[in-house]
Amino acid sequence: MNDDQAYQLASRGAHLGMILYLLLAISKLTVGTLYQAGSVQADGLNNFSDIIASLAVFLGLKLANRPADYNHPFGHEKYETLSSFIVSILMILIGLRVSSTSIQAIIHPNPATFSPLILVVTFTSVILLYLGQAYLKQLANKTQSIGLKATSRDMRNDLLISAATILGTLASRLGYPRMDGIISLLVGLIILYSAYQILSEATFTLSDGFDPDLLASYRQSILNHPKVADIPAIRARTSTHHIFLDVTIALDPQMSVENSHIVTEEVEYILAMKHHLQDVDIHVEPYHGSSKNSDPAN
Repeated sequence: MNDDQAYQLASRGAHLGMILYLLLAISKLTVGTLYQAGSVQADGLNNFSDIIASLAVFLGLKLANRPADYNHPFGHEKYETLSSFIVSILMILIGLRVSSTSIQAIIHPNPATFSPLILVVTFTSVILLYLGQAYLKQLANKTQSIGLKATSRDMRNDLLISAATILGTLASRLGYPRMDGIISLLVGLIILYSAYQILSEATFTLSDGFDPDLLASYRQSILNHPKVADIPAIRARTSTHHIFLDVTIALDPQMSVENSHIVTEEVEYILAMKHHLQDVDIHVEPYHGSSKNSDPAN
């Protein structure tokens, strides 16, 4: 799948997320307000934040799909990661508001007016979120979109939140009004935890963090080449769909420039076949040591 196909599929997923969350937010906020159901209102606010999040993901995808230019020689893909960062901040704000309101509801419970419509809305929500999450997860795996992965995981959490909302509504109906506030608080905490996960991944990528175990596997694959004597330096960074690898290999100082070039091409081929790396920059220097066991972090 090329980048344009991945972008089209990811955009379709972002559009689906916005439409689904819009329908759920309107229905839950309306029903929750009419019947004073705090957990339903909290769930609706969560879905409202998801609309903004899906919009941020869509804009991030659109910007990330722009080709490389003079000012951005590595492309614009980190815009998608930046959109995930924005999503996490929005989720933190919503989570804090929901948690604060829920604590007040626990301290000063206000029994909700029960209506079968509440159960209809929440049950329908669970079904739609399950179908939507399964579809977005499939698209995220196909496109390797960080934004869609975040949306898919968020939708999975929303499914659990809606299921918890049903429990809160039934508990309130059975004479336990504080349970509605407790469930709302649980919703708020789940939102905050999901936001923390997305924020951690986004900041790790934006700050050029990279998995040391993955880097060590690249290093070992290069060292398996019989003419590579050592690797004095190796580093990598990610940009959403791509990994950029910079590596210095030490070769026999008597090797000709032409043969050295052949070795670098062979190393590039090994990395492409075994690790699917396409953006590799290899520097060659003469080997004067006796060990292939340099620290992979160098």
